[in-house]
Amino acid sequence: MIVKEVMKMIIAITKIIEAKAANIAVETEYGKLRVKDFAKHVEGQGLNMSDDPSSWPDDFEEDWE
Repeated sequence: MIVKEVMKMIIAITKIIEAKAANIAVETEYGKLRVKDFAKHVEGQGLNMSDDPSSWPDDFEEDWE
């Protein structure tokens, strides 16, 4: 009896983990799409958001100089 209960719990926990992993994957993809949409919108407003962060000024470094 206890073995059956433990097996059901293991199966339930496995399903929860799989569902959470799928949810994280969907949220990550959604976040990527939102960033692309935001970048497109901002560039339409005249601000260039390049993918190369080295071309952006490093304000933190300038504060410490």
